[in-house]
Amino acid sequence: MKEIIFAGFGGQGVLTGGLILAYAASTKGLNAVWLPSYGPTMRGGKANCTVKYGETEEEKVGSPAMEEADILIAMNEPSLDYLEFCRPDCHVFVNANAVSADYSYPPGVTVTRLDVVELADQIHNVKGQNLVMLGAVIKKMGLFDEAYAEQAMCKMFADKGKGSFNEANVLAMRTGFNAV
Repeated sequence: MKEIIFAGFGGQGVLTGGLILAYAASTKGLNAVWLPSYGPTMRGGKANCTVKYGETEEEKVGSPAMEEADILIAMNEPSLDYLEFCRPDCHVFVNANAVSADYSYPPGVTVTRLDVVELADQIHNVKGQNLVMLGAVIKKMGLFDEAYAEQAMCKMFADKGKGSFNEANVLAMRTGFNAV
């Protein structure tokens, strides 16, 4: 079972990032759930989602609730509060632009720091920060084949009527793939 928490402020695309992961898992035939959560002030307020999926078609997801995440994606420092829902040996991906370099992580935690703001700015897609991070997570953790992840993301956006942004979205995800 894979359990991933994607957290940040509303407006950073954390819910969309998690939805892409859940969509990619489910279109592969895996049992997957996506559970969003956000505060009363969506843009700028606290937002997170949990994605759980079985690693085989036979493995079922028992509960969508956060239990022991394998991966925490923290787009800002307050998101590190979700470490309490992570396994002691989890992997944390942090937005280096919004999390202090001297943050003290629990023993056993593996940390990957990426300045997704700078990376997204380099490709002239400031709104693509979540996709840069998502690409890095997918590649570093071996969640999905890169071509498949791009294809699933593009199909999900096309199904939502947002396929016109696919070229920019793929570039953002590839930037993340190349950053790790």
